[in-house]
Amino acid sequence: MKIKKAFICSLAALFILITVSSCGRDSENVNDTEPDYIQRETFAETEQQSTTPSNDESAPTDSSDSFSEDFSFSEDLDENGFWRGVTILDHVELFNYQALHIPAEVHQISQESIQEIVDNMLASEEFFVRVADRPVVSGDRINIDFVGSVDGEEFEGGSTMEMGMYVTAGSSEFIGDFLHQLIGHMPGSVVNVEVAFPDDYFEPSLAGAEALFITTINYIEEPPELTDEFVAENFSHINNIATVEELYEDIREFLQSNAIMQYINRHIDTQTVVRSFPQPVTRHFEQAILLDYAQQAMQFGMDLNALLDMQGFDSIEEFVEEIRDEIEFEARRSLALQAVAEDAGITTGIQDVTDFFIENFHTEDFSMFEEMYGLPWLKQFIRNERVLDYIREHAVLG
Repeated sequence: MKIKKAFICSLAALFILITVSSCGRDSENVNDTEPDYIQRETFAETEQQSTTPSNDESAPTDSSDSFSEDFSFSEDLDENGFWRGVTILDHVELFNYQALHIPAEVHQISQESIQEIVDNMLASEEFFVRVADRPVVSGDRINIDFVGSVDGEEFEGGSTMEMGMYVTAGSSEFIGDFLHQLIGHMPGSVVNVEVAFPDDYFEPSLAGAEALFITTINYIEEPPELTDEFVAENFSHINNIATVEELYEDIREFLQSNAIMQYINRHIDTQTVVRSFPQPVTRHFEQAILLDYAQQAMQFGMDLNALLDMQGFDSIEEFVEEIRDEIEFEARRSLALQAVAEDAGITTGIQDVTDFFIENFHTEDFSMFEEMYGLPWLKQFIRNERVLDYIREHAVLG
């Protein structure tokens, strides 16, 4: 039975601009964010290896018979954000996090990939410049106004009402050869465009009619020329970029960092060997998913059981079994990250939480999030980010 894949990502949704690890299954699709860059994935698949052993111990035990409405995100964590009472290395094998090999095909970024980012960036409407000193050519993005009439009478919907409309010269966006007739004319000129509506036009009163559109070409828009001056004007706020060369290098570093982090996330998610899943951990993610569904149910004025019944489940227990893989996925990631944190001595204190919010949200007040998730959960979340940064910093590039 296909169900909606859901997991509690409430805080992670707010952190999406600054993290690549939230909500495990989506980690390979989440990019580091860089202002003004149009992002794309750069990811090479890891070599497939045997992961979790298949034995009775590795299968999680049903942790509850129902959803606990009193579930708290921090209830299974100690004050430092570690799983309470769980000896991690009893359950998971530690991987070589201090020298994780990153294959060359992952981190070597092609010039074509960089150029694609640049081209998409320059094609952004934000940077278009208006041109008025040359005639329109096919493919130009132009802004026009028009008033349409049939037999001298204007018809409803046949005018831009001087609000301007962007079209592509020479394209088939409009009926007949309307936009072809604008080619060769200068911005500011008025063109009498004559076209016929198709016989099967959706508006019967216009079907097959000969129409005149008095069309004004307001201006042409085209991408800017990529110069040092343009870069300094638009991107100096990003790492003090001031030249075209620096822009290309910054994009390369961004794509490389993104590709490496995606590789690390995929490695953790697919190559971590778990001997068994601790009951508190699986229970936590089970209850988190159920809480998400319960909150959705409330939005529709129903309870959790009613929502699951609508999706074809006879009970909460049946639904939990359906999402077992999702629960294990999240548990595996959490166990792996804590294993690294414990082995490398990475901890998170209250000052780390404060610094995190200052750096990313320009405020030291995180009381709202603490109330929602609890301080232990915030510490765990931020520590996991630091673990991923640690792995990336110590990775060995092939």
